[in-house]
Amino acid sequence: MVGSTAIYILPILTYLVLFKQVHVLWEIILGSVSFLFYGPTYLNILNIYALCRIDDISWGTKGLDGGASNQSSSLKDSWKLLKFVHVGKYVFWNIIVGVLILSFGSSYTPRFFITIIMVAVMASSLGIKILVGCIYMIKYKLSTIGCCQEERPPSIH
Repeated sequence: MVGSTAIYILPILTYLVLFKQVHVLWEIILGSVSFLFYGPTYLNILNIYALCRIDDISWGTKGLDGGASNQSSSLKDSWKLLKFVHVGKYVFWNIIVGVLILSFGSSYTPRFFITIIMVAVMASSLGIKILVGCIYMIKYKLSTIGCCQEERPPSIH
């Protein structure tokens, strides 16, 4: 909170010195308080919206996606189920973590350890994703190198 507030201190002080309007400072303080309370809510709502609309590419097709076949319909249904599962997991784990953090009251030691455990789980998950992604890319590159080489008939000199 101090770091994010410090970013705005220099422009605020510059504005106060140049224009000598103190009421602007009061508006900024009230706005920052509401920002601190509404920020996490907006962040979660935008993440859920982004997860729900991750496969919406209709904005770039210029009407070319009008003819839907039976196969594309079943694919869209499977994507809907997959999105529902991911959004459900996101909401579920946010609720669980929020309940865990709030259940410890004002004690900072358990909150600290919960936060450390969450960071460790996220970091290990990211590490596993990066490792699996690199292995997949190497496997893909090796398979394309092997597939693209055409066998040439021996040349007769």
